[in-house]
Amino acid sequence: MSYIKIGKYYGTDPSASTYQFKEVLDNNYLDISCVEYWFKVGTEAGVDFLYQREGAIGFISASGGFDSLTEYDKPYAASNFCVSKADRDTIYTDAEQENFWGEFVDNSQEARGIRWNRSKSFISYRLTPSQSDEVANDTLLLNEKYVYYGIESYALNVIEGLFDYIQGTSTYSESGFPSKSYYTASLETGVMNFLNGTYNTTP
Repeated sequence: MSYIKIGKYYGTDPSASTYQFKEVLDNNYLDISCVEYWFKVGTEAGVDFLYQREGAIGFISASGGFDSLTEYDKPYAASNFCVSKADRDTIYTDAEQENFWGEFVDNSQEARGIRWNRSKSFISYRLTPSQSDEVANDTLLLNEKYVYYGIESYALNVIEGLFDYIQGTSTYSESGFPSKSYYTASLETGVMNFLNGTYNTTP
């Protein structure tokens, strides 16, 4: 099964990055993937929380599920809500999980805020001030729903979201970003790469 791996550099090039996040690691990068390291190394390497969690979930799935994890990995998988309630219940009480949930909400919100800010920077640099203002006005409520509540699209949340506007889907099929005279496919792709967190993956 293909999944994003964590690689640590053990070569001799002083300019090489210490860590790498790729499905197929480059030479001199040792695969150190595990749930614990997704959250410890991921933070150290500067990738956002949602990317860390997605990477951990990929590792768990490729490893055979929660029961196949080490005793070191299970607490990280459970406390970051990478596994089911039934699995979480095997090591944490409901009260403990509720405390972890508060941290999860905060961490997820912070990550989405980072993604949205990078998206804004990307697109505003490439538009005129008036064009940028128009997009800002169009997305004022949508970006708040995304950052604070994780609402992305009608397809995922059954509520119109920021992704619908950017991609021109659902009720934004005629009024979304693709309807603008300054729209380009590369702008849409660039914004979505930031919103989906793919910028975290090593090229």
